[in-house]
Amino acid sequence: MKKEIIYTNKAPDPAGSYSQAVKYGNMLYVAGTCPFELGSKQVKYPGDMARQTELVLEYMSHILESAGSSLDRVLKVTSFIDDLDRFSEYDKAYSRFFQSEPPVRSTIEIGKFPPGMCVEIECIAYIEE
Repeated sequence: MKKEIIYTNKAPDPAGSYSQAVKYGNMLYVAGTCPFELGSKQVKYPGDMARQTELVLEYMSHILESAGSSLDRVLKVTSFIDDLDRFSEYDKAYSRFFQSEPPVRSTIEIGKFPPGMCVEIECIAYIEE
């Protein structure tokens, strides 16, 4: 097997030396996806946990689809949020994308994000063969 780099212009470009996602066999590893405006590194919806969560999951959906997968094939999510006291805002927005059989998830509080950024999400998914 050989790894394949996945890229879509429907999600923000990586902010550093990494890929949006990597496909290996029927597994897909999606890097941390941020609520940046497409074509820039500007944070969209500064301070709005719910809207940023929705935007990041929409971006993630585009990345997954470009590799032949989808949100319903996500196995594991790791979420980074700026304040665990706002977890319920995050979880309410997140749960609209994973209404049945949600993936396993870890949520970690991050001490420092770019100004106005509330959330970053990464995932592991599979591609139906």
